[in-house]
Amino acid sequence: MIKNIKTQELSWKAHPIFKDLLIKKLLTHEMDNVDLSIVMVRVKKGAEVPAHVHEQDDIVYHLEGKGKMWVDGEGDLEVAAGSFLRIPAGVRHQPHDIEEDILAFDIYLPHLF
Repeated sequence: MIKNIKTQELSWKAHPIFKDLLIKKLLTHEMDNVDLSIVMVRVKKGAEVPAHVHEQDDIVYHLEGKGKMWVDGEGDLEVAAGSFLRIPAGVRHQPHDIEEDILAFDIYLPHLF
């Protein structure tokens, strides 16, 4: 089935775990019975997000903003519009030092939601 999503028409929702994150679910297992999750993520300037691990690969493309992503074994990585990260399943990571609001396209494989 073709899905044509107008992201500007979707409402931002609170992230189910991290209080300083907002998400828009675009494609998910719970909504679409697919084995991946694709979400838009908004991280406000100065947000505090704890270090965490996913059981899924976390693939992030940054559309706007500026900050850092600490990744276990790699250290701090600068992220800004155009940055692309693949964080393998089981790798601890933490967005931090958010200097400008971040808008990112986030894919989890297999699905998170």
